[in-house]
Amino acid sequence: MTNAGFQAKLGWFRISRLGGIVNFPRKQTLKAMFCSLLVACLLAFSPVWVSAGEIVQTNAELVQAFQNLKVVGDDISAMVRFLWKNDEAWYTRWKMIEDAQKTIDCTYFIIDKDIFGQAYLGLLSKKARQGVKIRLMVDWRIAHSSYMKGVIDKLQEFSGLPNVQVKLYNSVVKNLGSLFTDFRKLAANNHDKIIITDEMTGIIGGRNIGADYYAGVGENPIVYRDSDVLMRGSHACKQLKEAFDEEWNYLKNTIVKPDKINLDNQSARLDLAYRVMSRYIGGRGLYNPKEIPNISDKLREALNEMNADVSKYKGITAFSSFDLWRGERAKPLKIIDKNARTGALNGITPALVKFIDASKDEILLQNPYVVLTEIAEAALERASKRGVKIVFHSNSGGSTDSLLPQAFLMNDITRLLQKMPTCRFLVAPTEKERLHSKVFVFDRQITVVGSYNMDPLSEQVNSEIVAAVNNKQFGTMVALRIWKDIEGRVVEYKNKVDERGNVVPAYGPENHLSPEVVKKMNLMRKLGWIRPLI
Repeated sequence: MTNAGFQAKLGWFRISRLGGIVNFPRKQTLKAMFCSLLVACLLAFSPVWVSAGEIVQTNAELVQAFQNLKVVGDDISAMVRFLWKNDEAWYTRWKMIEDAQKTIDCTYFIIDKDIFGQAYLGLLSKKARQGVKIRLMVDWRIAHSSYMKGVIDKLQEFSGLPNVQVKLYNSVVKNLGSLFTDFRKLAANNHDKIIITDEMTGIIGGRNIGADYYAGVGENPIVYRDSDVLMRGSHACKQLKEAFDEEWNYLKNTIVKPDKINLDNQSARLDLAYRVMSRYIGGRGLYNPKEIPNISDKLREALNEMNADVSKYKGITAFSSFDLWRGERAKPLKIIDKNARTGALNGITPALVKFIDASKDEILLQNPYVVLTEIAEAALERASKRGVKIVFHSNSGGSTDSLLPQAFLMNDITRLLQKMPTCRFLVAPTEKERLHSKVFVFDRQITVVGSYNMDPLSEQVNSEIVAAVNNKQFGTMVALRIWKDIEGRVVEYKNKVDERGNVVPAYGPENHLSPEVVKKMNLMRKLGWIRPLI
């Protein structure tokens, strides 16, 4: 085990009150040795000191920062489950929707055109026909991108079902005037990923709807390491619904309506995708076309395509034994929301800064894109000056799905490590470790999970949402999970002092990336004007 891994396991454990190790002289009487051992045990197990997996005692300043977050109502407790496994993240969404009886509100940045996206819409179609009221929103620009090629046709037909409303967020057509006043309003996306069922159960996080987020390693060209938080409680879901409504009611959204002339029956295809996915994740294998009477040639071809697609994902066949809850208990939880550039609300950045300023021992930041704004950098620099350990777990140019953020990180990394001497910067070196998780853990006391990236796009342009959980046990569990992701799967960027006394990179992107990737990044890093949109 590496030194970093060992320290992670022990939570940077201190053995004595003075931070040192109890030493025994070579020549010592048995009685003296026994007394020394007794003292060491008392020190180790004294309530003043922490156990393995924890950092410090409860940080009262962090608790106060959490309590100062304004939310509606007095009861802030909710059952909470951290979802880091891709298969369980898919099962959770499937079961939430299957179990819904009255309402489903959901918004996603991406609903992919693959079997996951089609089956998701097929499941929603089934629930709509059962009488469940559904509101679905997708980002306008992403809906018109290659990610969702052909999906708009399916959304149009889905919108014709009873009990269904569908919108596309921030229509470029309706917002063209912003091109001449504030371009960032035109570029603003709804980056939220929310499902709320029956106003009682909700999920947010980093995952969109598509195979990239739910496949196992080696099952798909892209497999993300990601995180979500599942919650149950009327208080939490009321806050989620308020966040959903903020973006749903934006006047420049587009209402999706059915085509007046429907040349291709998308409903049948969505129903088929639902049946294929439901059967497969339940462990009952693939659908045989012979089992479906009077199937058309076009649907038979679609079924064969869906079977070929879903059969690649060997790790999602245990839904029948999946439980949404496994004994989780209620924990203090608050939703922190942020409007896109199109609105005024921006609660996330100020809250994170307050958590950073209140931290005393360790800040873990797991985030795929690190292009720090002045506000974020200043807060982290203050924390480092106080001696707080700061650990970044992020992507590199070898693992990322977007090279521009890595190019700007290339500009920043030497300065950041110099200004923050207590900081470590650990990056995923290849696509096998590609990261999409957005998690912050402060002194293992406050855990923040959601859609928020550490870049100007999230801070200043896009709509984002996170959940903050105030619970030491939960924070410790999530922190150890992050360290498990890190162990053996990262390289570390470091500085050194050269012979002239200058701080220079000791190990950076140039040391592990291909010359082709470094060349691209060197070109991109010169485009400083685009940084506010990254």
